Amino acid sequence: MGLLSRFFEKKNPLDIPVDQLKENQIKLDMQIEKIEQEIEDIEAQIAALFERARNVGSKSEELTIATKIKTLNQRKRGLQNTHAQLNRQLMLVSNLLIIKENEAIVKGTPTWELLRKMSSEELERNLVSMQLDSRNLNENLNTMLGYTDQALGTGVDFEEDEELAEIMRTIQAVKEGELEPGTAAEKVTGSNKGSEDVTTE
Repeated sequence: MGLLSRFFEKKNPLDIPVDQLKENQIKLDMQIEKIEQEIEDIEAQIAALFERARNVGSKSEELTIATKIKTLNQRKRGLQNTHAQLNRQLMLVSNLLIIKENEAIVKGTPTWELLRKMSSEELERNLVSMQLDSRNLNENLNTMLGYTDQALGTGVDFEEDEELAEIMRTIQAVKEGELEPGTAAEKVTGSNKGSEDVTTE
């Protein structure tokens, strides 16, 4: 099970409400701070044990201290692993939150379609490794996902969908001044009023 499913069960990550994401972000921040404090405490305890070891007279006392240090160090490693996992979860939730807070901007773009089509695991993998910035979200997403405009097009089956490809060509023609928007609309919808009028007359 991935990080998302642990948090949000079987929901599509993009359908998770913003307030639920914010709540989890706060919880994660608190857990991370708590673990960081625990790690600091363990390091202080280990330092104190080494200080104590300087003054012991017997090998058995040294062994006792060494065993305590080893146990504390194992505990510290465990906490460091947990810390790394929590940071991954935090990155995931933070990036998802940025996308959700800017949903109105991203929705309807090829990037949004691409994100929607990803499995939870794939989306999770991408969101954990991203460093999103809400100011240039679309650009960030495209760069982070490693997609060019062409690849994005393929991601939403532009090339496989002949009708969509034709619409894209028509849009290009309008942008280049070869077609007027009205003519382009008629061409795409197939409603050629001019020719119909000629036939009726």
